[in-house]
Formats: sequence, C-alpha cells, structure tokens
Amino acid sequence: MKKIISLLSIIITTFSVASCYAESNRNSNSDAKNMNNNQVISAQPDNKAFIELFDYEIQNRAFALNSMKTAAESSTNPALPFFKAYLALEQLNQNHFSPIAKKHQLNMAPRWWTRTRTTLGLWGSALFPDIGLKVMHRVTVKYIPQLEALEDLSSAEDKKFFSYVVAQEQAQADASNLLLKGNIAQAAALLNNFVLQNKHHSFN
Repeated sequence: MKKIISLLSIIITTFSVASCYAESNRNSNSDAKNMNNNQVISAQPDNKAFIELFDYEIQNRAFALNSMKTAAESSTNPALPFFKAYLALEQLNQNHFSPIAKKHQLNMAPRWWTRTRTTLGLWGSALFPDIGLKVMHRVTVKYIPQLEALEDLSSAEDKKFFSYVVAQEQAQADASNLLLKGNIAQAAALLNNFVLQNKHHSFN
C-alpha cells in the first residue's frame, strides 16, 4: 500500500511539473504582449530557451509562494518554523524577481495551471505529508541543473541575478534535506540566514 501511495504522489508531482512547463511555453509570448509596454525595459533580444526556462521558474516561484502561504498558517504543524522561513524566502524572491521579469516582458502572476498545481500539491501534502516532503526534496535537487542552464543562457548584466536564482534553489534543497532528517530548527535557520544575507541585494 505504501508503494502505491508513493507512486501516486510521484505521478501527481511529475504531472504537475510537466504540465506547468508546457503551459509556460504556450503562454510566455502572450503574457509578454499583455504587459504594459511603458513598464517594460527590453535590454536585448531574448532567445527562446532562455525565456522558456525563466518563465517556468517564475511560475515555480508563484507555486511555492502560494503553497507556503497556506503551509505557514498551520499552527499545529511541528515544522511551522521551517514553513515560515520558506515563506520569507519566497516573499524575498518575489521582490528580486519582479524587475528582471519586467525587463524580459514576463508576467509573474500565477497562471491557471500554477493555481491548480498549488491546490493539488496542498491536497497531496495534507494526505501524505512525509511522502510530500521527500518528493519536494527530490524534485528540488533535480531542478537545480535546469537553473544552472538558465544562468548559462543569461546575459552578462543579469548573471548576478541568475546566480542568486541557483543559490536560492540550492538553499531550498539543503533545508528540505535537513527537514527530512528531523532537523527543523536547522532547516529554518538555514533559510532565515539566506534571506538575511540577500534581502538588501539589488539586481536591477
């Protein structure tokens, strides 16, 4: 039975991630057209691979932000300090991502599948919290090379920001690994320290 539940959880997560990626590819150009041109600064012609990866990452951050908002409301959860620290990181990410997203004409608002994915993820985590954490850690670790590829594709003037993007994902992976080992305080401290070290950075 445990194997069936684990498989179901992995399938849901994989389907969610794949669908979010497909949706981001279909909508990146339409989102750009809908943005106010007076608020957009275009610094260079963007190649397709870069835009698709960055748009996907923006939707991931929207997913994580909304998920952590809900998780941080659970006062009975022993991992609450971790989820509050994670929420603080995602709120910081919104601040750092916003000007770069505008520069590349990408909308940071969650699209319909990102909202659906959030609901599915919260439902799965509520039913199978231990499995949900394992899947979250596994997906985060596997996702880091994609962000490293995004950094490689970025322009020289944006390189510092995309280095931060990789670093914040690595912090998430390290913190979730600590949480899986039962080190809630250490996991929360790792994220809180990352936020403190990066809250005053400017990538404009």
